[in-house]
Amino acid sequence: MHGEGSSPSPPLVSQLLEKYCAHAIYLPDRFIEPSNSHKQKTQMLEMLLDIFPHWRVYKDLIQLDELTGGITNMLLECKFPGGPEDAPKEVLVRTYGRGTGMIIDRDREFVSHLVLNSYNLAPPIHARFGNGLVYGFIEGRALKFDEMSNPYIYPFIASHLGKWHRLVVVDVIEDSIRKLRRKFRRRSTSSLTDKKPRPVDIWQLVKNWTDILPEIPEMVKVCQANKDIQQLQSSPSSLKNILSQELLWLENEIGHSSPRVATHSDLLSGNIIIPTELSDCLHDSHLGDLVVSNYKSKKINPISFIDYEYMMPGPRAFDISNHFQEWQGFDCDKALIPKPIKTNQLLRNWCSSYLEVDRDIQDSSKIIDDLILEISLYYGMPGFYWGIWAGIQSTISLIDFDYGKYSGQRLVEYWTWKRQYLNR
Repeated sequence: MHGEGSSPSPPLVSQLLEKYCAHAIYLPDRFIEPSNSHKQKTQMLEMLLDIFPHWRVYKDLIQLDELTGGITNMLLECKFPGGPEDAPKEVLVRTYGRGTGMIIDRDREFVSHLVLNSYNLAPPIHARFGNGLVYGFIEGRALKFDEMSNPYIYPFIASHLGKWHRLVVVDVIEDSIRKLRRKFRRRSTSSLTDKKPRPVDIWQLVKNWTDILPEIPEMVKVCQANKDIQQLQSSPSSLKNILSQELLWLENEIGHSSPRVATHSDLLSGNIIIPTELSDCLHDSHLGDLVVSNYKSKKINPISFIDYEYMMPGPRAFDISNHFQEWQGFDCDKALIPKPIKTNQLLRNWCSSYLEVDRDIQDSSKIIDDLILEISLYYGMPGFYWGIWAGIQSTISLIDFDYGKYSGQRLVEYWTWKRQYLNR
């Protein structure tokens, strides 16, 4: 849990890298098989014993349990019953899915995690290995997608995201990444491909993704159904060309409509952790009121965000809109997505918590109105972003998930938004 008291000043780049050298072990030649097999658990155990030598005393008691919730990587919970009092007893090990280096910059993820930890917004990193990370465990559980709109939960999510956007300095992360790459130039892993420059913001990232997007039938079908509002009217045209033109139009149209922040970019339910105390009261209004009131009186926000692999400089409204689009869950029930209109009282409450203003004050009402308008301009971008991402995943991932179908379902959000935008 993180208190909402005084915030630390932005950490120096040198301090971040010194912290990395002192406390995060770098094992670039260690690769853990991303499958729940005997070989994987043997590899995992050997690596953990190298990272935490004191675990060797009770190595037969170490528990390795696979966790679920994401559709990209494999996450394992590792528990150790003994050792020094101040040593970690429980850590998480995340192994990256096959081919994800094509779409995720692992240097950026690592540095972002370090920076967040320095702000007390993320658990510590214990080690980085060839295809994953070992980091601290946060007590609690991940939300379910239909809990993100729970009135006991969403104000805390909004407040925590607002704090994140105000506190994390984008330039600190960018400077740290450059310094890390200079220091470990030969070892540093690259994002996407060495033939392309590494993207420095959301727009460049999506452009690079679009450039490697294959022809996905489900996405092609969705584009054909919306040909009348496409920027590229020539026929026939490749999916890559169609979406490249749409991205160019989208950036020109709304690219400067929202402040630049360090976006989390993946605030789905599985990446939001709540403590047991709050979880136990979600369906008990009397107990819920007491628990929430207690948190507020102590100025404690019990929410934690995890998984920072998609962190990138980008518009704050993209991050907020992306979170709201995740209310639909993986089944894409779009009726669950809150409407970005000024009369939506839930959305007004959410924005009030995000901005830390009283929604009933006249001056605050104008600020909330402006934020809702800003958010509405970005309601189509998450579908564009994740549609392309899923299209790429459909050709590289070994995970049992229909990425092709999902890519088309997400891209629908973009075309639906654009039609409404053009007809406003």
